[in-house]
Amino acid sequence: MSLPQLRLSVIVPARNAASTLGTVLTAVRASQLPPNSYEIIVVDDCSGDASAAIGARYADVVVRLNGRVAGPAYARNRGAEVARGEVIAFVDADVIVAPDTLPRMLAALDTSPTLGGVSASHDDEKEAPNFVTEYWNLLLRFGEERYAAGRAHFASGCGAVRREVLESVGKYDEWRFATGCLESLELGRRLHEAGHDVLLDPALKVSHLTRWTLGSVCREVWSRSVLLARSLGYQRTRALIPGEVVFTLSRALTPIVAIGATLSLAAAFLPGLYVSSETAVALAVLLLANHSMHGFFAKSRGVGFAVAAAPIHLCVQGVSAVALCAGWILRDAVGDIVPDATTQAYSEVGLQTWPPIPRRP
Repeated sequence: MSLPQLRLSVIVPARNAASTLGTVLTAVRASQLPPNSYEIIVVDDCSGDASAAIGARYADVVVRLNGRVAGPAYARNRGAEVARGEVIAFVDADVIVAPDTLPRMLAALDTSPTLGGVSASHDDEKEAPNFVTEYWNLLLRFGEERYAAGRAHFASGCGAVRREVLESVGKYDEWRFATGCLESLELGRRLHEAGHDVLLDPALKVSHLTRWTLGSVCREVWSRSVLLARSLGYQRTRALIPGEVVFTLSRALTPIVAIGATLSLAAAFLPGLYVSSETAVALAVLLLANHSMHGFFAKSRGVGFAVAAAPIHLCVQGVSAVALCAGWILRDAVGDIVPDATTQAYSEVGLQTWPPIPRRP
């Protein structure tokens, strides 16, 4: 006998998330929803810690993936395959929802029949564990507030989508996104291109527990930028998802490149113009070009925070610029990412689920 369908399924992909998963699931259980109207599904992606055991304390279903680490896109798809909800919500294992977050998402979908997906934005709370984390969360918040309204931005941290809509567009792209990066933005783009509205609601805010360092931010920006340039199409994605952090970072790079090239050319003919003056002018123009972001930082945290964040932002912008160039080179020299032979073969014969045969440990 099949189980009855529910209003909502909440899917939480987890990979070595023991330090945050209990807090995340407690917040989901505290949602203002009737207890029998939703389920929680935790998908453990080959964790080496107690994530599965912690998930079992709170979740209705725990799916354990064996073998190699598959990534959050794959994990979300496996959770969606066993979900019973009319609406499927994806909540990351480091995201804290407010009691009214999930109910308001359901209300938004009920109110607008053309709305295929709705997601929450970053909270700009000040209780960040370090300065870089506060900078990164505030930068994401800036992009969401300034550029994401009315576009195809579907945030990975917390988003809900109608079940039939998710299935109609093929769920997450699980072979291109083997690690967490832009898989939800790519899904949002496909939802939009299939004729479904996608809403990033600035009034819905969720808190993120991840602690960022300068190194981890640079790695994240590198991955996003390379993937945008190599696989997703920079211009096409920017038109639909202008709030993505890579576009926030690269918006000021074009005038800087032009000014730098002009000054370099002038230096060849004017002996009095030195490289140091070129650098000073370029940095000044870069700061000026980022005035809206620095103004947002100053308004949110004060002038001191904006000044302290400026060198970090210049560093991250530099990483983004180099990574975009690397992505374009890879696209022209190697091409797009392709699935391994087995995945491609099963895809070609039209199977709807993956893996077609459960893998043994």
